[in-house]
Amino acid sequence: MKKTNIILAIVISVFIISAIAILVIAIGNNDDKEEIPVNVDFTALSSEIKDSTSFDRTKLQEITIEELETEFGIQKDWIKQVIGEKPYVNVTSSMYVIIEVTEGNVENVVNALKAYGDSYDEMWKDYLTEEYELVKNRQIGSKGNYVYLIVCDYPQNIVDLIK
Repeated sequence: MKKTNIILAIVISVFIISAIAILVIAIGNNDDKEEIPVNVDFTALSSEIKDSTSFDRTKLQEITIEELETEFGIQKDWIKQVIGEKPYVNVTSSMYVIIEVTEGNVENVVNALKAYGDSYDEMWKDYLTEEYELVKNRQIGSKGNYVYLIVCDYPQNIVDLIK
């Protein structure tokens, strides 16, 4: 009788430990996973950025594919489409650029934006302190085939719009 109770206790203990392990693994795998955008409507995204941000548009100009090549070092064949604005005079450092990248070129574009970000940092480091703080806190990254560089007070808000 005692052997049966001991075996039953061991079986129940193993079952409980297994159930707890499965539960922990299931909860761990259910973390918030970043949603990878598939087809971003750039017209809608541009409108959302304009509606939900306070960029001073009187100091900004649209970024073109040609400027991505000449100023940012991004080859045209790496780009499907782009939206963005940059300062046309150096009284503000705020800017954003979001690029839909051709297949296999995400890393190339991210590296080009990082290099541009480093040169942008050099340009602002001895200039306007408040603006330089924005440059230092810039966000460069990617979501799927969409790569971005954002310099502003609230870069994560713009990143969150890319969906």
